[in-house]
Amino acid sequence: MNIVDRPDIANNTHAATLIGAGLASYFLNESRPKTALIPPAVGGALLLLSSGVKAGNRNVAHATVGLTTALTAMTGNMFAKAIAPSAEAKQKFTPAVRNRRATVFGLITTTGIAAVGIYIAGFIQKRQQRG
Repeated sequence: MNIVDRPDIANNTHAATLIGAGLASYFLNESRPKTALIPPAVGGALLLLSSGVKAGNRNVAHATVGLTTALTAMTGNMFAKAIAPSAEAKQKFTPAVRNRRATVFGLITTTGIAAVGIYIAGFIQKRQQRG
């Protein structure tokens, strides 16, 4: 057995990362931005979908892939902005805040890309097995 056979593990790992990184971001920011709660909310939703992913429910799997892909695209964009900030962002955020943002968005994006890769590899493997 390999990880492609267990997409629920990738899903749970990514969900835990979303919850942990999102809550850390929320509590480390003195202004408590509500947008920092988006990743934990999505992580919670992914955990709720995990049993369906494990059971092989195609509709749940597709919803999980869509949700993960959408959030990964958004966090990837935010990561790019954090590592290559505009002049306006350099004025708005201190270097420490930019580094924190880059770390959080980079971590979430990395686990999202890994999860989507595992989901897609699993879809391909199942299709090949069906012939």
